[in-house]
Amino acid sequence: MKLKLALLSLLLVAPAHAESYRAPPSDPPFEFTDALRVLSSVAACDGTSPPERFDAATVAAHCKGIKTIFDDYEKRWATPARPFFAGSSGIVPKDIPKTVVYPFGGADLLTALAVFPDLQEITSVSLEAGGDPRSILRTAPEELVKHLAVHRRFMAQLVKFNHSRTLDLSLLKGTPLPSQMIFALVGLHVHGYEPIGLRALRLEPDGSIHYFTDVDLLAADKQVEGLKGSMRNRKLNDLFAGYELRFKKRGVANAPGQTYRHFQANLANDELARDGRILKHLATKGPLTAITKAASYLLWWGNFKTIREFLMEKVVWMISDSTGLNPMHLSPDRWEQTTYGRFSGTFLKSSAEGVIALEALYAAQLKRPLPFDYFGYPDRYKHGHLIVTRRK
Repeated sequence: MKLKLALLSLLLVAPAHAESYRAPPSDPPFEFTDALRVLSSVAACDGTSPPERFDAATVAAHCKGIKTIFDDYEKRWATPARPFFAGSSGIVPKDIPKTVVYPFGGADLLTALAVFPDLQEITSVSLEAGGDPRSILRTAPEELVKHLAVHRRFMAQLVKFNHSRTLDLSLLKGTPLPSQMIFALVGLHVHGYEPIGLRALRLEPDGSIHYFTDVDLLAADKQVEGLKGSMRNRKLNDLFAGYELRFKKRGVANAPGQTYRHFQANLANDELARDGRILKHLATKGPLTAITKAASYLLWWGNFKTIREFLMEKVVWMISDSTGLNPMHLSPDRWEQTTYGRFSGTFLKSSAEGVIALEALYAAQLKRPLPFDYFGYPDRYKHGHLIVTRRK
């Protein structure tokens, strides 16, 4: 106990990220077993019975709304999308790396598992934080009704338009529920997976993973003492920014475990120069498969050159909407791009050079249809489109 108190005191006087702290080997990672079960049952509606302390009518009403949203998603998007991506004649090759990176992606397992159902490991990186899993265990019943409704509205919009708005994500950060974890758990349930473990984590200066222990939880709780409401929620979101969710196919005997990790990081050049932990971490993973969509065309811009060049160095196969790697940056001797759907201009601000290059790419290829409306952003005329980029 004295050792833990001493470590706690060190954490509380250390810088906000406490990046130099390493837990002693005797302190195992904290497993959020109870919180994971409740989040999956109550918020993500996985079909299991919620604990008695939760109002059954509240949970039933929420799950009825979730079912309506995702019945439509299943019919309109997922059913035609799965064979298009990963069926016997799907566009995703069987021999690409099973280690996937999703830059500018929050907890979008909904899309990632439709594209890569057999992935071994996926890492998403975005400005969004995971949140404190324990928060659902201490949310008052009347507050839970309100916050579950907020998440349902967001998921309905996400499914309808196949992308989310940064403004909406920022609003969700003020709720006590860990939004990104809930979205990830919904993605698991929709595609027939079940969660088997949840940990909070952060990256050390060398890019290695530090899993939160009891000491870290004590330190986090100490930092939010006296804070209330949205201020407390936002602080906890920042303190519990990264997480690891382990899962497997539901109902399949001896199904292999799969891993999803999310890290909060700004991928702009100057931010990566100041804090390059995420690139150090990803660099250890060998060849990568990538997915990105609805990424505000950041990969087109010079101030995101660092992450763009990192992807061009490490990625062997990538699927994206128009916000992925642009042909103006790719040598035709090293890269091949295949287009689907229709593209004519961007509906958000982008570079003229990028638009010209992408329109030329589409004009030079056969017209290949999409079996669903959108994969991320539409073009300026609301046409859905998708691009596969592969290293030659």
